[in-house]
Amino acid sequence: MRRLLCIAGGTGNLERKLLFGLSHPPQTSSMVYRKISEDLKNRAITLYDQGLIPDDISNLLGISTRSLARWRSNQAVYGSIIPPPTYRSGRLRILDAEQVLSISEQLERAPELYLDEIQDLVALKLQTVISRSALAELIRDAGFSYKMLHKAAAERDEVARTEFREWARDYATVKMVVTADESSKNNRTIFRRWGRSMKGASADMHAGFNRGERYSILAAISVNGYIATRILVGSVDSQEFFDFIVSDVVRL
Repeated sequence: MRRLLCIAGGTGNLERKLLFGLSHPPQTSSMVYRKISEDLKNRAITLYDQGLIPDDISNLLGISTRSLARWRSNQAVYGSIIPPPTYRSGRLRILDAEQVLSISEQLERAPELYLDEIQDLVALKLQTVISRSALAELIRDAGFSYKMLHKAAAERDEVARTEFREWARDYATVKMVVTADESSKNNRTIFRRWGRSMKGASADMHAGFNRGERYSILAAISVNGYIATRILVGSVDSQEFFDFIVSDVVRL
């Protein structure tokens, strides 16, 4: 005959009573995918602290002894039966945040750098070896993308540009804006650069390699349309462009 310990509530204090006459212990429910409340876990720990053995607590509350042992371990390690949330952590990063910031600042100063050049900078300045694939992924995660370079004239005066933008913001109107540019063509200008062919075969197009005569066009446009044009044979130099502005655009 087996003795079973259970709880009788009502007074607020846990009372132990002995129940006799049970030839078989009560069946415990399956623990698979079972949600156990925090209150029940605390009750199990309280019973254990009052001297009940794990098997009796397991039969009484319908829990496994392994769960009870795990809750006791959490209580001892974390001070609570519920452990703190765990966060998935992968392999340690090769470069820390400060080093990534250093690479980002370098790319802002010199966006034309190749990956192997950045590798050399990382090795020399940061004393770290990193593969090209890892470096490319790191740069992409930092918000950088590989794109066509926009060439800015090294001779331009940033102070003068700032002053002009401020003047345009305060005084310029749409009717005052006139843009001018130069373009050119020859016999090879309209050649298409991309085509299609079967895999493993080149895409061939019959075309002449003679450039022929070069024509240049100067044009100025406003919100009302083209206001001045000039077409000439050959290339356009700075003097020709200046003469176009003074003679054909300003004198209108």
